[in-house]
Amino acid sequence: MTPAADTHATRRRRSGRPAALALALGLAVAGPLVGACTGDEGTADPAAVDDGPNSIPVPSIVGGVELAPVAPTAAFVGEGIGFGTALPSEVAAAQAFTEDPEVAAVDTRRVYSVLDGRQIGSALAITLDGAELFDEAALAVFVRALVGAMAEGDAVDLALGGRNTVTATGPAGTAVGFREGDLFSVVRGSVEADVRTVVERQLAAMAAGAAPQVEPFTPLVPTPAEAAFVEVPTVAFRPIPPSEVGPAPSAPSLAGAAPAVGRYGVVAGERRSTVWSFALDVGARPSAESVQADVEALVTARAGGATAAPVEVVDRIVVAADGETSVRAFRHHGLVVLVEGTDPDQLDAIVTAWISAL
Repeated sequence: MTPAADTHATRRRRSGRPAALALALGLAVAGPLVGACTGDEGTADPAAVDDGPNSIPVPSIVGGVELAPVAPTAAFVGEGIGFGTALPSEVAAAQAFTEDPEVAAVDTRRVYSVLDGRQIGSALAITLDGAELFDEAALAVFVRALVGAMAEGDAVDLALGGRNTVTATGPAGTAVGFREGDLFSVVRGSVEADVRTVVERQLAAMAAGAAPQVEPFTPLVPTPAEAAFVEVPTVAFRPIPPSEVGPAPSAPSLAGAAPAVGRYGVVAGERRSTVWSFALDVGARPSAESVQADVEALVTARAGGATAAPVEVVDRIVVAADGETSVRAFRHHGLVVLVEGTDPDQLDAIVTAWISAL
């Protein structure tokens, strides 16, 4: 069979998709191929059939679905919702979908409530390749299998926001998806009501022609600096004594933030670190993305010029540098937290425990 005659169905059956999608799609497209090929023990793969004097070419079946092009960011819209930067691990997981020939591209964002800064889910914007979908029936099976796989549950139809959507609920949470041209949007979260609200607001905003959030936007909410100092099992936060008692550490400053509130991080009765909490002016710095470059510059400066690098820790990004001093910084709601010390491993342990407690 020449490349030009290679069918969409055959290409799809050879793709290395996740098992849930492979099973669902295989049921939709394997029928014509099974009827066209025979072999020992029901082998349906043309490559597994021995050539013989009476062998004939496997028939080519031309397919394809015309899908109007839609900007990948078109679904990143909705009143009171922020679509923020995803973690590197979340981006890598989303990009795995591009192993399927039906998927041309994927973008992913974290979904936040602008009102309280709470993360309420994650959003995928999947650009479909209609030429790789055999027909409308195969397209319907593909999107249902994808939504079901994301929630690890059975996908069903759902009328939402005046549109037909697909939803599933299972051990991985609730997922709701809808299609607009070649764009398939899926929102997943742990609370079903939150996910449905996000999708309803997406659909309403798209119908109203609202401009999408082309750039990631992680909303910040006003937060008092003292809110960072929660109870952490492995470290105690102690006030820094007045300067007349002894030399106090120099307080850092961050553009767009109130003066830092400092504490000593005490581990096993000893001062192991100095910690600072900055309350951001969310009017001047409305998103985490708008403050990221300044946080990286601050970490570099406090580490004596050492290069700052982002590291994924628990469920957020920590900016880290090890130079004359080891420094770590991370964000919590409308705060930036800075941790300084001499032992990088000790700082990493403090930061991990602190993020987990928050």
